[in-house]
Amino acid sequence: MSHPTPTPISDSRRPVVYVVRRQSSGGGAETAAARLVEHLSASWEVHRLAAGSCIAGSKLAGGKGPGWWRALRFAADVDAALADRPGVILNLERGPKCHVYRAGDGVHLRWRSLRFGRSPLWMTNPLHWLYPRLESKTVTSARLVVSNSEMVRREMERTYPQAAHKLRVVLNGFDPRLFFPSTDPTKPPTQALNLPGNIPKPCRLFLFVGSGWQRKGLARALELLTVYNQAVMPNEPRGVLLVVGKGRPEQYRSLLRRWNLDSQVHFLGVRSELTRLYQAADVLVLPTLYDPFANACLEAMACDCPVLTTANNGAAEVIAHGRTGYVLKNSLGNDLADAVHWLRTAARRPGEVAESVASLTVDREMRAFSALMRELSSSAP
Repeated sequence: MSHPTPTPISDSRRPVVYVVRRQSSGGGAETAAARLVEHLSASWEVHRLAAGSCIAGSKLAGGKGPGWWRALRFAADVDAALADRPGVILNLERGPKCHVYRAGDGVHLRWRSLRFGRSPLWMTNPLHWLYPRLESKTVTSARLVVSNSEMVRREMERTYPQAAHKLRVVLNGFDPRLFFPSTDPTKPPTQALNLPGNIPKPCRLFLFVGSGWQRKGLARALELLTVYNQAVMPNEPRGVLLVVGKGRPEQYRSLLRRWNLDSQVHFLGVRSELTRLYQAADVLVLPTLYDPFANACLEAMACDCPVLTTANNGAAEVIAHGRTGYVLKNSLGNDLADAVHWLRTAARRPGEVAESVASLTVDREMRAFSALMRELSSSAP
């Protein structure tokens, strides 16, 4: 590896850290990068590097062109820019060499396998060729590889057995200033949430939060809603699904018509304020095909909303199956009937879901990262 030795934490000057993520906004990894910059700035001289950032008079590429080209160019530019600079490189992106790699995107070969199975269609997208190579390069260069779930740690160990000694786990955290249970013992009224006026009352309010609807399992959530409404008795409230996030609703119109869901599914678009939706919902439904750790699940639970997700979501590790949520064995829907039975019959104590994740705050996450950075720096020769 061509990078210099990390600056020791005990050095008389403030140690330098470069926080690397190609995109500067948009998803969970970008939010994690911003949090790390804010937290580490108290003790480190922090430089945030993204596509378009300037370092030593040069602008980092990666903002334009096809996805595979942006990834390749950004990694090359970061390596060239940091090759002779002292400091610790904390990288959240596949491709750049680094000292600490936060593998928040999971293992691409695992995602590719789940997405395509035995189909050779993955070969048509250059990213599926490139990402495993960039990921391997980053894992090989790093001194520590940090995953945000035990699921991803196991996948890393299987994919890169030679890196097993580098692996650490730091679970995602939530901000308790933003996500908390309602102080009202009753659910917030739907009219206070700026929701469509044709939502029946009473109803069971299902919530789906996420972008990239195919991967997040929106079709499976629609199927779950259908099975649920077929199972309820005449005196039971029917389910209504609110879909929050960026996507194309028209791609799901045929499913809505096939399952007669037009009046029971509402697309709300992107919402910047989610707390009251989490507080109002009876359950967050996220039957994702693959998620290293879906932040929406932890945020919902912090608001005392139980979560239904799959075992392919690292966030399933913080769910007490059958009590604070329900974990589908997979995203194929084979156990939807059991999940519907749980939805109809499970009883829970108010506050129980929020209490179960109360310790998983962003402050705990950031302290864990600081400890790893100190471990890295103190072990420098």
